[in-house]
Amino acid sequence: MTTALASAETTGPFAFSGERPSARAERRLPEQPWFETPELERRLRDSGADDATRAFARELAENGLARIDLGDEGRALCEAVRTEVEPVFEDPQVQRVQDAWLRSETVRRLATLPAIVERLSLAYGRRAFPFQTLNFKRGTQQDLHSDAMHFHTDPPLFMAGVWIALEDIRPDSGPLTYVPGSHRLPVLTMRGAGVDSAHPTRDDYNRAYTPALKAQIEAAGLKPAEVTPKAGEAVVWAANLAHGGAPIANPDATRRSLVVHFYFEGCVYYTPMYSDVEGGRLAVRLPANVATGGWVWPRRGARPAAPEFTAFLGACRKLLLRQPIVTRSQA
Repeated sequence: MTTALASAETTGPFAFSGERPSARAERRLPEQPWFETPELERRLRDSGADDATRAFARELAENGLARIDLGDEGRALCEAVRTEVEPVFEDPQVQRVQDAWLRSETVRRLATLPAIVERLSLAYGRRAFPFQTLNFKRGTQQDLHSDAMHFHTDPPLFMAGVWIALEDIRPDSGPLTYVPGSHRLPVLTMRGAGVDSAHPTRDDYNRAYTPALKAQIEAAGLKPAEVTPKAGEAVVWAANLAHGGAPIANPDATRRSLVVHFYFEGCVYYTPMYSDVEGGRLAVRLPANVATGGWVWPRRGARPAAPEFTAFLGACRKLLLRQPIVTRSQA
């Protein structure tokens, strides 16, 4: 991979991302993403957005998932990222690479492509910033889940996932699955899944959350669908959309992709899996900003919110070492 990213906005590993909004600007920030509200059409009309951006926001509102054609620039970056990261996957045990943007300028550029950031910012009504990247070569075969269990915010739902196809995705490669309309279901918390603990664990997640989400989807009568984008297309999903990976029918088929997770300005960022939301204890995060290389401090209105000490140490370590995390299979 290339050397650590350089950005004119970055002033060092402990840089804070962006200026704090003024009190007047903070009052204008919506409490719900625009596409999740009846205000969407008025907002679109007032925004002056082009037809493609309006169609994107409407599709996201309807299905919880929408596509973006990244154009010639995006396709070129997809090919460059695929070439650059491919050597890491020569080890067949490597399953994913987390935060390759820390060393790869090419990954950083694709993750911060204006075609993505601008559409997200318009649909949500707050400025979007990417905080994590994940590179994959093969399908994950992951159980259905909602990112609102892994990355959430206060005010709620100001998070988005973006799945970028680095090659044409085949139906037998274990494509991305999702449940249209599931983003409108009530957000499932750990206590809502039946975990009676102020400090839930990953074991609680595996034991209780996965079957509880499946039951919620079945009770709503919703059915999963698959999406097989072409190279250079981005698939965006809302925070509470249930999604996962289909079984891999052809073990030789690849599914090269870059997943980028986004937050939005002026929120408290936290990890619901380790939180007691109903009890008021949030595992507050200190997310990176891929665009600047700095942090984005969580905020509750005009006031900063303190992240957990372990989250602060983890953020320091990430930005000092600038080392991507390579996950390998246990086999």
